[in-house]
Amino acid sequence: MKKLLLTIPLLLSLSVSQAQYEDMPIDCLVEAIIQVESRGDSTAKGDRGWAVGVLQIWPIMVREVNRIQEKNGNDVRYVYTDRLSVKKSIEMFHIWREYYHSDSDWETIARCWNGGPSGSSHHNTKCYWNKVKKELNLLAYYH
Repeated sequence: MKKLLLTIPLLLSLSVSQAQYEDMPIDCLVEAIIQVESRGDSTAKGDRGWAVGVLQIWPIMVREVNRIQEKNGNDVRYVYTDRLSVKKSIEMFHIWREYYHSDSDWETIARCWNGGPSGSSHHNTKCYWNKVKKELNLLAYYH
């Protein structure tokens, strides 16, 4: 019996439905965003040096996460160099996500991560979401 080998273009054309990927753990969304943002490079720098790390976090996001932490009565604070830590970058992402998007679908979360508070309404973040979906499709296929 021969094995069916899928080529990457064919694999990318197979689409995981929103219901299917939202049944995946939230870590899959984080991993997909990391792949789009930096391909996993913790030293990556973009946007003229403003965005740093695997999740391409801007200084304003570090300040916002610290504001959320203070508001929530949490003593943990982050510094700009924490963007170079995969673990701390993911922690900051989750703090932001839980505060602003605890009930949001994955598309809204991803598009706002890319485009700011009103990112889900910006046309240009739709292309970003399509890249994240491709990564989610790969994750769903290989897991």
